[in-house]
Amino acid sequence: MIDRSRIRRAFARAAPRFDSGDFLHREIRERLLERLLAVAAEPGLILDLGSGTGGATPGLKKRFPAAQILSLDSSPAMLAAAPPAQWNVCADAGALPVAGGRVDLIVSNLMLHHCPDPTAVLTEARRILSDRGLLMLTTFGRASFNELGRAWATADRFTHISPFFDILDLGNLCTASGFIEPVLDNQELTVTYDSLTRIMGDLRRAGSTNATEGRNRGLTGRGTWQRLQAAYDRLRGPDGKLPVTLEIIFCIAWAGDRTTPGDEVEIPVDDIHRLRRIARGSR
Repeated sequence: MIDRSRIRRAFARAAPRFDSGDFLHREIRERLLERLLAVAAEPGLILDLGSGTGGATPGLKKRFPAAQILSLDSSPAMLAAAPPAQWNVCADAGALPVAGGRVDLIVSNLMLHHCPDPTAVLTEARRILSDRGLLMLTTFGRASFNELGRAWATADRFTHISPFFDILDLGNLCTASGFIEPVLDNQELTVTYDSLTRIMGDLRRAGSTNATEGRNRGLTGRGTWQRLQAAYDRLRGPDGKLPVTLEIIFCIAWAGDRTTPGDEVEIPVDDIHRLRRIARGSR
């Protein structure tokens, strides 16, 4: 179980520096927007679900200049840090304040794994989409942060890594939520760092926090930190860097009948697999 209030506090702290410090959301967001180039439909209303500071808005406006964009996030601080927009809405992704069938396209970047009830989020997304609507999202897969998880397992008895998605389970969850023929693929990325301190700093700047039920409710002691560092140091690569593995799942799901003329989406195999590896230099 994920602590919703803890997630919100973490993003409130991260909001003022989020745009300058979070390279990962920026990188994956650009890859998600690239895939929209293959969408033939012209949506009238787009929902940016988990919009954060509104980084996707310029790309969405460029791709769909005639569309109206609704930016929705559960963090008031994130929305306050976003550029002024026609519609910025603070709400929970599991209880969307939007009438059924009103939205033509939902995009969501690295948001779903933060939600305590992903089923409710996907069910709500399907409810508000028109019959010709489309959902495009990214989220972390199960292999993400496996090195950090292994290191923590030697340092203490608490949980530290959220239960990320298995790609097949996410596809089944989309189908159970009312979507048809979801298409999913994944990409493993590796970011390398000089130190554990830099890793933890990037996670804080991205709004990431340990919100698991079995987390340590107190402070991490010096001995625990030293054991964590020692365990992670044993995972350094030949270049002396600390690796961080990230599995990114891309999901495309249709709300209704894909045979309707004008709703075709073609995504070449080359485009699916050309997501470049994030920098293997030090951070």
